[in-house]
Amino acid sequence: MLINEIPDDCLLAIFDYIIDLDDLINCDKVCVKWSNLIAKRTKKVKYLRENPGYSSDTVYYQRSCSIDSTCLSKLFTNIKIADLSSELHCKVEDAIEFVRKQESLKGLINPFDVPMEKYCDELEMLSVEYFNPNNLRNVSSLKQLDVWEYTLEAFGRDAHYLPNLERLKIQINVPDKHYDGPVLEKLKILELFHYYEEQPETSFHGFQLMDLCPNLQSAHICMDIPNWFFDETLELKCLQDLVIQFDGLDIKDDKWNKYKRLLMKYPNLKHLSLRGFWKLIDEYIEQLVHILPNLVLLDVRECDGVTQEAADYVKDYCKRYGRSIKFYFDGNEHEIESDLPQLSIKHETMSRGFDFMKNCFFREHLLLPNFLIPIDY
Repeated sequence: MLINEIPDDCLLAIFDYIIDLDDLINCDKVCVKWSNLIAKRTKKVKYLRENPGYSSDTVYYQRSCSIDSTCLSKLFTNIKIADLSSELHCKVEDAIEFVRKQESLKGLINPFDVPMEKYCDELEMLSVEYFNPNNLRNVSSLKQLDVWEYTLEAFGRDAHYLPNLERLKIQINVPDKHYDGPVLEKLKILELFHYYEEQPETSFHGFQLMDLCPNLQSAHICMDIPNWFFDETLELKCLQDLVIQFDGLDIKDDKWNKYKRLLMKYPNLKHLSLRGFWKLIDEYIEQLVHILPNLVLLDVRECDGVTQEAADYVKDYCKRYGRSIKFYFDGNEHEIESDLPQLSIKHETMSRGFDFMKNCFFREHLLLPNFLIPIDY
């Protein structure tokens, strides 16, 4: 049987397994029949992304590729989330034309200097280098915002445009001021990276921002700044997941007492990860399990001062008081993969499920996904 004698249904079934963007474009060019069938297949595509993997509703570009100016707009008309990474080599005007035609577009990763988000009607997820609320037609529809160059001071000016924001991920690498904006009632996930080596007197104000997020459930904090502040009189009772990464922190008793008071603000913490805390010692681990009565997972890998003695103490403590705490340190980190196979550490720009523990908890900040895609998308 010649290939063109294969029934259309069979060809369509075969095309469903083609997920590489280059391959689909090449198939589209074979003949009129194939072009028509490829058009049917690409109408099913909801996600355009860089990371490889298999899913019939997703198309990947797995390597640096140049795109014919008409291909994106012609083949893909029902995209919900588009990652226009720099690996996808297309002209700015072609990218704009593509975005214009995606009436169903809900999420955009835009690496261009041109604010392509202004051509979208109702974006719910946006990842950009610089954020300007005036670039969006309906900024209040945003639920997830990822900004690569931002400050808490700037966010304080913009936040009143974002009443429905549920996840905020930002990087700060300049001297910053405290957040001076509205209470963020709907924010559930906060991910902050603050690194500014040139001026060590710079202060970190992320914990103050957390105090203005009464329903915050998860936070991922990475900082390399020794000065930071918090209000000991306020508790965040909804916070369950917390990652604090402080590269090179030499903990002494006075500094540890400050951290302990900070953690006591979050009495319902279930999952805690402390990373890069030099000289975090076994005695401090014993204190943690006492002051956090709901803790079920404690991750202190990369803390050289924690030994098997702390692990034995946690085990004995749980046995005495009927608690269950998964405890990970440098001596047993290999157990994480078998204990928690559902938790991801690989880098991907989009992760399925609005689930911090599954998609963010064990990742470094620079490997956090741009978007957490709700399951029903």
